[in-house]
This record gives sequence, C-alpha cells and structure tokens, in this order.
Amino acid sequence: MKKLIVLTFFLVSVFAQSQDAQNLLRLAQSFEQSSEFERAADLYHSLYQNDTLNYSYFDGLRRCYLQLKQYDNAIALTRSRLTIMPFDFTLQASLGGIYYMSGSETKADSVWNAVLLSGIGNQMLYRAVAGEQVNQRLFDKAIATYLSGRKKIGDPFLFAGELGYYYTFMMDYQNAAKEYLLLLKQNPQQMDFVQSRLAQFASKKDGLSAIQHVLQEENKKNGNDVGILRLLQWSYMEDANYADAFAVSKTLEEKIHTNGTEIFSFAERAFRENSYTVAASAYTLALQLGPKMPFASSAKYGYARCVEELSLPADSITRHQQRENSSLLETQPTFNAAVLLYESIVKEYPYTSIAANALYRIGWIRYKQLFDLDGALQMFDSVVTVVRVGPMIPQVLSTVGDLYEMKGEFSSAEKKYYELSVSQFSTPEQKTTGEFRLAEIQYFQGRFDSANVLFGKITENLKADETNDALLLQNFINENKTTFPEALRNYAHAELLARQLKLSEAIVLLTSTISAFADAPLCDDALIKIADYSIVLKRFSDALTAYKKILSDYPKSIEIEKTQFKIAELYQFYLNDKAQAIQQYELLLEKYPLSLYAESARKRIRQLRGDTL
Repeated sequence: MKKLIVLTFFLVSVFAQSQDAQNLLRLAQSFEQSSEFERAADLYHSLYQNDTLNYSYFDGLRRCYLQLKQYDNAIALTRSRLTIMPFDFTLQASLGGIYYMSGSETKADSVWNAVLLSGIGNQMLYRAVAGEQVNQRLFDKAIATYLSGRKKIGDPFLFAGELGYYYTFMMDYQNAAKEYLLLLKQNPQQMDFVQSRLAQFASKKDGLSAIQHVLQEENKKNGNDVGILRLLQWSYMEDANYADAFAVSKTLEEKIHTNGTEIFSFAERAFRENSYTVAASAYTLALQLGPKMPFASSAKYGYARCVEELSLPADSITRHQQRENSSLLETQPTFNAAVLLYESIVKEYPYTSIAANALYRIGWIRYKQLFDLDGALQMFDSVVTVVRVGPMIPQVLSTVGDLYEMKGEFSSAEKKYYELSVSQFSTPEQKTTGEFRLAEIQYFQGRFDSANVLFGKITENLKADETNDALLLQNFINENKTTFPEALRNYAHAELLARQLKLSEAIVLLTSTISAFADAPLCDDALIKIADYSIVLKRFSDALTAYKKILSDYPKSIEIEKTQFKIAELYQFYLNDKAQAIQQYELLLEKYPLSLYAESARKRIRQLRGDTL
C-alpha cells in the first residue's frame, strides 16, 4: 500500500512539472512573438537547462540569440547540441550560417565544406548546406554547392529543379531554362510543370529570348524531340511569333503523324490570338493532311472566318463614314470570298451546327459590314430553320432584335427581345440583356415612365451586368423628365440615331437641343455625345470644341474631370500633338489632383515623355 502511495505521488509530481514546463514554453513563445527576445531567451534558457534533449527549447533559445545578435552564445549552444547529435548535418549546416551572420565568412565556408566532406555521395548533405546558404541569401554559393554535388555524385540530372529556381531568382534565364529542360529529359511527364516554370520568367526582360535560344540549341542537338518542339512552339506563341510557331507545328506533324490534328489545333489557337493569316494557312494544311478527319468541317469554317476577318478594313472608323456617305460604299470590302465559303459549308454540311454558324456569319456580314439589313434578317431566319434549339437561339434573337431596332421597327424588336428574356435556352445574363433592351426601346420612344418601371426591375438584380447601366438611365430620366421633357426626348432620339449609325443626324439634333434648352441638366452629357460622335467621324476639331464648351459653360458638371481627360486623349491619340497632350494631362493633375483619372494621367505623361515605367 505504501509503494502505491509513493508511486502515485511521484506521477503527480512529474505531471505537475510537465504542466509547468508547458506553461513556461507558451509564455516564452508569446514573448518571442511580441519581439521581447531577452525575456523569451531567459525562459527558453531555464527550460533548456532542465531538459537539454528537448529540441523545442534548444531551437527557441537559438532563435532568440540570433535575434539579439548574440552570435557567440548561439554558436556555443549549437556546438553543445552537436555533442549530443554529432551526425545531425542540418544542425551542422546551420552552424555555418551562424558563423556567416557573425561576420566569419571564412569559418562558415570551412564548416560547410566539412559537412560536405563528411558524406560524399549523400545528396541530402548538399541540400542541407545549400538550403542554409539560401537562408543567408548566398544564392551564388548555393548554386555552386548544388553543381558540386551533381559532379561529385555523378548524376547529371540532380538538383535540376532547385538550380532552375535559383537561376531564375538570379535572373540567369539561360541557365534556368537549361536546368528545367533537364527535368523534362529526365521525365517527359513533367511537361506541364516545366512549362509553368519557364512561364514565370517568359514575360521578363530577356527571359523569353533566353528560353528560345536554349530551346533552339537543344532542338538542334536532339533531332526534333517532341517535348522540346512543344516548348519551342509555346515560346513562339508567347512571343506572338505565329509564323515560326506554325513552322514548328509542321515539324511536329511530320514527326508524330496526326493526319492534320496537330495543325488544326494550332490553327484554332492562332485564330483565337487574331493571327488570321497564319491561321488560314494552318487550316488549309490541316485539310490537305486530313480531308476526312472529324475536324474537317470546323477547319473549313475556321478558314472562312479568317477570310472574313482579313476582309475587314484596318480602320473601323472608315465603316461608320461609309455608312453615312453612300458614295463611299464602293470602296467598302465586299466580303464575297468569305460569303462564298460560308455558302459552300452550308451546302456540304446541311442541318448541322456548322451550317447554322456559317449562315449566322453571312447574316452578320450583311448586317455589320454591308449594312444590308433585310438580307441579314433573311439569313438569321435561316439559322433558326437549321437549328431550332440550343445556345445559338438566344444569340440570333438578340442580333435580330438589334436589327429591327436599327430599322426602327420597334414592335418587331420588342418581340425578339421578349423572346430572348423568356427563352429556355437563354442564360440568366442573356435574359437580363433582353429585359434591358426592352426598357431601352421605351426610352428611345420617349415613354419614360414605362422605361423607368422596366429599368427598376433590372436594378433589383445586383449581379447583372446591366444593373449599373439601368440605374444610370433611371437617374438620368428622373433628373430631366419633369422640367425638360422635350430636351430629354430629343436626347433619347439622338441616342437612337447613333445606335442606327446616323451620327451626323444625332449631332445636329443634340446641337439644336443644347441651343433650345441651355439650362437643361443633360446639356453637358449632350456635348460629350457630340464630341464622341465627332471623333468617330474624324471631325476632331468639332470634338475639341464640344469638350471645351463643357469646361467653359458647365464648370460644375460632374463630367468636368472626365472631359479634361478626354481632351488630353484627343490630343494624344487623334491629333498626334504630344506636347499639348502632356499639357492637358498636367492641367488635369493641377486642377483635380484627387480625380479618379489622376493616376491614368500620370502614366500617360510618363509614356509620352518616354520615362521608364
């Protein structure tokens, strides 16, 4: 019985001591986190004296010594620990780090060399030493340690990941790329990882050119290795060098024989990147290599899309001018080649989604490029005939609604927008677009109360893209409809004219509205519209006059800062007057230093001056 009592007392005593130690450890950690290192060190020292084997006590005390720059104490403590754990090479490497922090670089190198000599052939020793050197930001030494380990151990692939990372950090992009390619050679399954690592410095100065140089050299040595070729193709695409990327794609096709699938995939990527000339050549080659492959219809459609895009005028403003002046229409591209290609697709693949897309593109060309509204409507009706269900239906409904709006046939437009808003195939976003268009039609026709009701329903959906536009239009209507209803009707009609690309008529109506209702709240908005429409028509002096009228006649306008910024942009991008542009941006900063446009103005000034960003 006495033995049991003594044993119980002993266990209780041990538990109490353990609990006290835990409390002291938590207190020491709290002091350390609060940067009270001296108090923390005292507690860690007390704990360590009672239990020299406990690593947490040792490590906490060492950390505090280092924070307090008591390097001699940290060295003595670490050496004491090494008498207990003489084969702990991580601890040995850390001792070298402490010597380095104390200013004894020679001693640090001596300790690290001793660690490496203690076990030649053990890669973990090299990792431990290099890791400590990195902790001291000695990246050159860490790289040298890894290279030495690779040579001593005799594995040419060893430490490739680490070396690639640290070469990147040192901005030695060529060597970084070489190391990452070693990973790929070692394991081709690491393609995605290697590409992601290279991508980290592909956007850096000289990074992409270094990657390409290394890949080109490697490609010469290895006789068109597939992995190297894919990375080389990727690097060219990153550089927007689609011609060279296409050449690599052809080499890949010759090597892996995909019957054109490889070329088709490249063509799709090039098209998405707006490289239409190269994409067209790639689609053509893909069809030659695999005329009966599953991608054939898509390749023909892709080629037609390239021809369509290449038919577009370089300057989109020209198209607005052509529509305003029928005498210029003869200079407008006819898009005949693209239309013929689409028509051949419809004949070859009738009643398919590809045919429906081809019909839609013909309608789009007639609508947007040739301004043949009736011909466009005929094509869009054909699309619905070919594909009665699916995701194309909302797209067609929206476009046909816009067409009827362009023609001024509002009842037909409303019908299409309503169908869009309730169609089972419409996404929530498309349904909201339909609702917004319905409200806009009421606004354009001067039915402002009805428009407000419809806009109000849209504003209840805070996630919709149109919510903000609906709120702005609601506020605009409420601000003007009571005191200046006629001015508001004119403004709304002018916006409709602009939607119908009758920009000159819109400008005339807005100008007369300002003259008749000079006190209307919408006058500054009307002037901004006049300026914007004038820019589209390349009437830059008229635009400048309108902007300056806002500054002089409506100095309290909420658009005043935006107007000043637009004046600077007009000088920069349209009048090509760099000195005036800088002056106008500086005027914005001087008058409105807290403007939302201030930061953009500063960037523009630096760009115009050629300053390094």
